[in-house]
Amino acid sequence: MRLHQNERFTAHSPVGIETIKQLVETFPINEYPVEVIDQAKASYSAYAGVRPTQLVAGNGSDELIGYLCARYAGPESPVIASQPDFVMYQFYADRARADFSKVPLLDGMALDVDGLLAAPGNIIFLSHPHNPSGILRKEADVRRLLDSGKYVVIDEAYIDFALEQSMVGLLDEYPNAIILRTLSKAFGLASLRLGFLIASEQIVAEVESIKSPYNVSGLSAAVGIAIMAEPELDLVLEETFASRDTIARLVEPLGRTYPSAANFVYVEYEKAERFTERCANAGLRIRLFDGAFRVSCGSTEAMEILEKCVEEELQCVVGQVNE
Repeated sequence: MRLHQNERFTAHSPVGIETIKQLVETFPINEYPVEVIDQAKASYSAYAGVRPTQLVAGNGSDELIGYLCARYAGPESPVIASQPDFVMYQFYADRARADFSKVPLLDGMALDVDGLLAAPGNIIFLSHPHNPSGILRKEADVRRLLDSGKYVVIDEAYIDFALEQSMVGLLDEYPNAIILRTLSKAFGLASLRLGFLIASEQIVAEVESIKSPYNVSGLSAAVGIAIMAEPELDLVLEETFASRDTIARLVEPLGRTYPSAANFVYVEYEKAERFTERCANAGLRIRLFDGAFRVSCGSTEAMEILEKCVEEELQCVVGQVNE
């Protein structure tokens, strides 16, 4: 069972599935996608509460990270990010031949704002909710970063699980603010690769100037429009939150956890490698970090396996203490 990539575990509704089937049968795949991408941007802008002209569509938000690094970073302009954070920031910095300024997080996964501001570079990436811990960033911290005049990319890949905490409102105040969104998580379209950059019209124009044409599959855009129109997200969130609460309760005895606002729980545990292997042997794939592990929300069956693995791990710990 896949609990290592933060994928949505709930199925799409029968209506949604039927709509997708109809699109596959009728979509004009012989045509280059132009109007449908504009329609997808219009649909998502309504959801995000912004203007369609503030959006760039991407082949997943990963591609948009690449465009931002290509446009605003380079050999003489490093990319800045906290560590740990989403690994693709460094991947695309490397592709842009830009140095990568790593700024360690403070205790509790808090941003080191002073460190980020002091680091060389003109563009800062941060995830909100934070990946891998799931905690929300403080708006006051992000405002301090924006006040520096540097480009600040707020990666909201998981914000649909805490939409009221989105920082999209900062776009009206800061022309250097950039938001990234994706339909891979809560909307469950990871395989179709559809994401959006939200920013000022000037930044949109600058990114569009280096973007390849037809970078998003027309069929992906059409499915995205259809899924955004389906009223199933509330149920998805309800089931995700229930699973998240279960995970947090089960793993709490193993180590330090964080208040996650995403669809996963991160645990600092000195025997994380052993526990990850234990889960793998039981058919459960979770994500290993240095001295920590992360568990994505999953089905009731997956939670039962996780519970058994935690019980076995605790018995192992007790056995070691008694030796």
